[in-house]
Formats: sequence, C-alpha cells, structure tokens
Amino acid sequence: MIMSKSRDGLEKIIVAKPGGFCAGVERAVRTVDLLIEKYGPPLYVRHHIVHNDHVVKRFEKRGVIFVEDLNLVPDGARVVFSAHGSPPSLYELARKRHLQVIDATCPLVTKVHSEAKRFAADGYFIFYVGHKNHPETIGVLEEVVPTQVVLLETIADVWKIQPLQQEKLVVLNQTTLSVDDTKEIIEVLKDRFPNLIMPTGRDICYATQNRQDAVKALAKVVDLVLVVGSPTSSNSNRLKEVAEKQGVKAYLVNNKREIDTTWLKGVRVVGVTSGASVPDELVTALVESFTRVGVEVEELKLVDESRIHFMLPKEL
Repeated sequence: MIMSKSRDGLEKIIVAKPGGFCAGVERAVRTVDLLIEKYGPPLYVRHHIVHNDHVVKRFEKRGVIFVEDLNLVPDGARVVFSAHGSPPSLYELARKRHLQVIDATCPLVTKVHSEAKRFAADGYFIFYVGHKNHPETIGVLEEVVPTQVVLLETIADVWKIQPLQQEKLVVLNQTTLSVDDTKEIIEVLKDRFPNLIMPTGRDICYATQNRQDAVKALAKVVDLVLVVGSPTSSNSNRLKEVAEKQGVKAYLVNNKREIDTTWLKGVRVVGVTSGASVPDELVTALVESFTRVGVEVEELKLVDESRIHFMLPKEL
C-alpha cells in the first residue's frame, strides 16, 4: 500500500480506544511466551492460542507447534490449551495420555463453562447463543448432554424451537458475539419463554462490549472504518459488522499492507479499530502509514482497560 494524502484526499484518521489485546488474550500470549522462555521449544498448543495470524506466525518461528488433533502431541509432552476454551473430552484425552496441560482458557470463557455445568446439574434446559463451529461454542456445548441444550445462531432459530414442557430455562452465550444481535435474540426468547432466566452478570465479555461501543461512536464521525484483525477472529468480524450496521463502509485487514487505496477515494476521515487479539504494533504501523504522508491523527477514547488483568495459569 502506497499512501498519498493529496491523491486520496485524506484529512484525518481517528483511532478508537480501547483496542488491541484484551486481558484474556494478554494472559494466553504471556503464558506461551513464558513457557518458551522457561522450557524452550518445542511447545505444543492445541488450536491457535488466539485468532490472530501475526501472533501465530511469531510463535511458530520460536518453535511453537499448533495442532488441532491432540493425538499429534507426544505422550507426556507439555501442551497449552487455547484461550477459546476446550471441550471436556480433550481434558480427558490429555489425562489418559499423561500430557502436561497448561490451560490458557480466558477466565470469562471458563465462567460460561461453569454456568453451563451448574445450570445443567440444577435441571435447567439451556439456550446457548453462539456460532456453531467456533471453538468456544464447541467447548461449552460439550459440558451439557445434547437433550438439555439447543444452539441458537439467529432469531430464525428461536422460532424453530418446539414448545417446551420444561419450566426451568436459562440462556447463555458466546463471549465474542455482536452485543446488539445477541440482545435481539434474547428478547425474542423472552417473548416465547417468559420464565427464561439469565445468570447474574453478562456473558458478552467486557472487551467485546467496549470495542463495539467504540465503533458505534466512531461510525458517527468517520467516512470509513478499518478493522485490524484476522478473518478467523470472531470479535474482529463483529466489529466490521457493527460499523456496517451504522451505515459506514468497513474493511477487515490483517495489517497495513492489505489496505486497498481505492477504498479511500472520496474519503476524508478514516476510523481505525482493532480486535481483542491484535498486537498493538500492527495498529501502530497502520497509523504511521497515514501520518507519514501528513494525515492528522486523533484518538476516540471511551473507557480505560489498562488496569484489567487476569492471573496466569497456576503452572507459571
């Protein structure tokens, strides 16, 4: 990408804050960093530690081996479980193969796993709002027998549910969904099932909420939004969708090199945000590609997340 202020007519970029690593991603990435420093390579990680191509490639260069099939990990080896959470069957397989598991699951995801187990044990039928093939959804659904849970991806799925005799009903959800879409699905659920309850505290994570709120504010003052994030990142994709629903064009890019300058024709103000698994250096590099040609930079800061941190796994 070669940027030209005069050619593109750009006047300003506005960077939404907060952005970049959330506390769960920071914990997971720090876990892998410390294990590599302490034990050296190879280090096995089940699934990409976070959904960001840059982070994954950086770890691969340091000797981290990412696997989907736990059987590819040698017996007795050390293996990290990713931030997205894992199904109970994987923990059992790891136990049988004497693997040394370091669990980097985000504590907010672990909370939903715990809720699913608790409500199931108390006899509740669970409505789970999430994306079918996302590892977080796969992990949570396996905590419950199939007859006690149903997956909902859209409002249409709610209307497909047959009448239930069960009186104890609860709704849980994936932590990285669109806040607005999830709210709409739950509202329809409440209309159909008035005795539905929700657990204390929300399941949408604070970082997802904050970043989506920031994009809504950003969309009011920009002509176009660039979301820095990988295509596999649920929360990054949701940021793009949120911007588009506000009536602003939005593009998802891994880094500054993926920006197509034709997007910027007729654009005076560009908004920049980033997913919760995006390293700060990628956003900084993108912003600098604008400032080098004299484009003004502003920040739009809604909340401060700098004091939010999660404890590392007990093994560290």
